[in-house]
Amino acid sequence: MAQPSRGRDAAAASLVWIFVLLVIAGGGLLVLSRLLERVNYQEVPTAPTPALESRDEAVITAPPSKADANVITRDFAPDAAMPRARRRTLITYTVVEGDTVFGIAYKFGLRPETILWSNYDVLKDNFDLIRVGQQFVIPPEDGLIIEVERGDTLDGIARRFGVTPERIVNEPINGLTSVNQPLQVGQRLFVPGGERETVIWQVPKLIPVRQTARGVRVYRVGKCGEVAIPPLGTGSFIYPTNRRYLSGYDFTRYHPGLDFAGRLGEPIYASDSGTVIYAGYSLNAAGVPVGYGQYVVLDHGNGYQTLYAHASQLFVSCGQQVAKGTVIAAIGSVGRSTGPHLHFEIRYRGAPVNPWTLLPPRR
Repeated sequence: MAQPSRGRDAAAASLVWIFVLLVIAGGGLLVLSRLLERVNYQEVPTAPTPALESRDEAVITAPPSKADANVITRDFAPDAAMPRARRRTLITYTVVEGDTVFGIAYKFGLRPETILWSNYDVLKDNFDLIRVGQQFVIPPEDGLIIEVERGDTLDGIARRFGVTPERIVNEPINGLTSVNQPLQVGQRLFVPGGERETVIWQVPKLIPVRQTARGVRVYRVGKCGEVAIPPLGTGSFIYPTNRRYLSGYDFTRYHPGLDFAGRLGEPIYASDSGTVIYAGYSLNAAGVPVGYGQYVVLDHGNGYQTLYAHASQLFVSCGQQVAKGTVIAAIGSVGRSTGPHLHFEIRYRGAPVNPWTLLPPRR
């Protein structure tokens, strides 16, 4: 009976080994199948999808070399990389509340003097004459707009403003075809790149008349008549207003003074001791106030003069001698665009001096 039992055990063991061999064989076939797949299948790498680009962005790439023949480059859009062409027309701008010549110039990407020079009939080369409702002609780039006068030629205009005649002719705004084309009186021309001197408002000139017995010089000064001007100035200046900050323009070669902040009616002080050589309005030939409006000029008898403009009231008169710090006028306003302020100048022998170099340090 023992032999049949041993036979059954041997048969069972054989079956187990056969199962193990089948499992091993199956695993081998699976591995072999995977290897064959990798041999027969070649994965093609894909390029990353490029991000979308705005046409307003300036993207410039170098052309691909022969080695980069498969590289895809973005087409170059000329309007994306190059600045848009400036307008080639004159436009009219109406001054609104709060405008200044400097602010308008910045708005159109121009220099302040371009606005000043191109609108001489309105501003008379004076930044402070800006008023709400005025209309300015705005050119497309820096330069100036002029009206042709009798006897003007293209060559003469070009020399006067420092450009070539061709530059004026080639400007589409002007509608010219030749440098020899005759001009019409009153014709308006835009001179691109043109420049000229800014006309600084002149204070009354002193004409020597005589000396007094005490050696004091007497001058004839415009409408003030004869005025004795002793050397009263100390050469040391004080602030002409209660406020030591600006509400308008700073000193530049186009604006020969400082626009101090102030409220309507606040006092204006004599910056140094001196003699009043003018007190009144600056009037044109028609009797209309221009330039500095109502103003006072002091001569300090040492080469210096000070000017106080746009006053609402004057408290001094021609020939009067005043001490440093005397209230000589009240702050006024020129138009609603800049508001009440004092335009203050210091001149030495007739030439404008930057007041900041002579006034005490601001605290």
